[in-house]
Amino acid sequence: MTGALDPREVVLRASGSPELPELEKRDYLDRLADLSYRIQPFSAAAFGVGIVCLAVVTAVRFGIGWSETDLRYAIFLPAMLATGLLAGAPVAIGVMAASIFIVVWAFMPPYFELKVLTPPEVTDVLWNLFSGVCVVAFAEGSRTVFKRLRAHQLTNDVLVRELAHRGRNIFAVIEVILQKTLASDREQADALLGRLRAVRYANELLINRRDQAINILALLLQEFAPYGEGHLRTNGPKVDVEPETARHLVLLFHELVTNAAKYGALASPAGLVTVEWAWNGQDLRID
Repeated sequence: MTGALDPREVVLRASGSPELPELEKRDYLDRLADLSYRIQPFSAAAFGVGIVCLAVVTAVRFGIGWSETDLRYAIFLPAMLATGLLAGAPVAIGVMAASIFIVVWAFMPPYFELKVLTPPEVTDVLWNLFSGVCVVAFAEGSRTVFKRLRAHQLTNDVLVRELAHRGRNIFAVIEVILQKTLASDREQADALLGRLRAVRYANELLINRRDQAINILALLLQEFAPYGEGHLRTNGPKVDVEPETARHLVLLFHELVTNAAKYGALASPAGLVTVEWAWNGQDLRID
């Protein structure tokens, strides 16, 4: 960081990556987990999932054409798995039964007729029934695990929000105590309050973005907000760091900005502070 500041250099081990996603982005697995958690067995949504899955694989099966191979049953296994994961075992069992009926009715000669199965065909049906039961059981077990993990996550989110609320209250009380205790030494009070607010902001980063990386530029803009972004010039690639690393950077940036405001570039209306950083894939270097 340059300006009238004393030259100093920082090297940090960053566990993040320049290409990590931003906080608000969620992948399709998160959406599927939410969907599975919300859909209850025997609900209209559950039956809708089963019907859609069954319709899709039936259409695919008709697209493939009639075949004497085991493909006529195997093509329906993904529908049973998807239904079991999203809608639960009861609807998945219904999809399994409907799949066997569709195969026997539409894909075993004579086609589109109810018929008496031969012993080899009965054996084929029973083996595929066994496979379907295994798939549904696995899907139901996985769904149960996903729902339990999701429930624990929601509980943890509530606890984190409550702790964050209490933490803000504690910081507010400490600020009042500092202001009253150091009423005769305003400069010292402002210095302590600035550090306290930097710590509070760092803690909020850990709470609000505990599973996401944080951009270095966002940290700098937060610290320069009271002085205006026009006093900051940056040069460096987009680099995201883990919340724990960001917590230390917040405190470091606060001290440097404070010193620049007292003795350096920010003490002048036209002052400019330059921050440069470099990333080699493992180490983050800030000047």
